[in-house]
Amino acid sequence: MSGFLGRHEFQIDATGRVSLPSAFRRVVSGSPLVLLQWQSTHLDIFPRETWAEIRRNLLTDRKARKDKGAYLRRFTSSAVEIEPDAHGRIRIPGWLLEQAGIQDTVLFIGALDRIELWHPERFEKHLREQEEDDDGFAAQIFG
Repeated sequence: MSGFLGRHEFQIDATGRVSLPSAFRRVVSGSPLVLLQWQSTHLDIFPRETWAEIRRNLLTDRKARKDKGAYLRRFTSSAVEIEPDAHGRIRIPGWLLEQAGIQDTVLFIGALDRIELWHPERFEKHLREQEEDDDGFAAQIFG
């Protein structure tokens, strides 16, 4: 599996539903997903396998670091389980859309093991701001 790749822009309907890109639907078909905000800039959708790994990490950290309880509560209280309907649409709660600054259009970004949901203009601004810092990382990955 190549994971999630590319960018796709879709309209959100009045009830907060939006279609998952067909390329992403093929990867997650028939599987519940976890949607949450752990960074202030965007939302993330995690497939079952990725979420299981994150969950293990959270439980391990909670046992090892009792001082991180507030962080864990903040993180998990913003998580919701979602499942695409028969047409490949998901419903994004309004409060999560608001927290991420997403209004009527959502930009889906394939991020290998997860899907990021961005306000399109916020994503473009984020790319411009991060561009200079990425050269070292890119050289490390691509050689």
